[in-house]
Amino acid sequence: MNDPKQIAENFVQLYRELVHREPHISVHVWLSDNSDYCDQIDRCKNCYLVFNSLQSEDCMYMYDSRWSKNCSDISYCNHSELCYDSLDLEKCYNCDHCQDCTNSNDCQYSYDLRNCNNCLGCAGLRHKNYHIFNKPYSKKEYEELTKKLLKNPGKIEKQLEKLCLEIPHVALHTQNTENCFGNYVVNSKNSYCIFKTHNLEDCMYMHDTQREKDCMDCFVGNESELAYGCTENSKIYNCNFSYWCANNIDCEYMMYSFSCKNCFGCFNLKHKEYRILNKQYTKEEYEKLLPEIKKSLREKGQYMNFLPDVM
Repeated sequence: MNDPKQIAENFVQLYRELVHREPHISVHVWLSDNSDYCDQIDRCKNCYLVFNSLQSEDCMYMYDSRWSKNCSDISYCNHSELCYDSLDLEKCYNCDHCQDCTNSNDCQYSYDLRNCNNCLGCAGLRHKNYHIFNKPYSKKEYEELTKKLLKNPGKIEKQLEKLCLEIPHVALHTQNTENCFGNYVVNSKNSYCIFKTHNLEDCMYMHDTQREKDCMDCFVGNESELAYGCTENSKIYNCNFSYWCANNIDCEYMMYSFSCKNCFGCFNLKHKEYRILNKQYTKEEYEKLLPEIKKSLREKGQYMNFLPDVM
């Protein structure tokens, strides 16, 4: 179909046909090394069965964790090393069976610790060392008692569960935030309804996004700016409704496309510019046809909306 008016009137159908016609990638792996059995990873190395991760190394059985190293069986952990069987850790080292801990080292079976070292079965502590079930011990006493207690992990878990019922719990997990509303938010500013995010500024309705600015309604994204309605993208600028794209500028309704600029409704492109539905146009043709397509989509109430039956 070459007629501009017909393209504008039938854009959604043409885009749907393009998406169904082109080959799809089997796994979403970007700039990663020796990480074959993984999906949705970006710049990872030597990973096995890792999903939704960024810049992690030597990890396995890991989900939704970033900037981590030598970890196994963890979820929602960031900037951590040598951790096992844990949830929601931030900058932890050698922590096992822990949840919601930050800047803590050598802790086991613990909950909601901050800046703690050598703690076992503890909950709600701040700046503590050598504690067992929230009680202080000398280094020697701690080492002797932990050897005995670790022979029966089930007993430790029951005691910790009881202890967690006795301490106050924080309403929201936030660190170094200013004028933000959300949960599990780190180093962010002027953002609303954001969850599991790092380093956001002037954003709204974001989940699982890192280092983004002036973005809205995005899910799983990294280092992007002026993005709207995007999912699984990295380093995009002024892009709307993109899925699994990277290094794109001024693009809309894109899938599986990388290092593109001024493209609309394209699929599976690399290093392209001034394309609509994967077809090449001159700069003048592109700038003339694009407003017609957007006008038609607006009249149908489809522009600036996600196309669930296509994307």
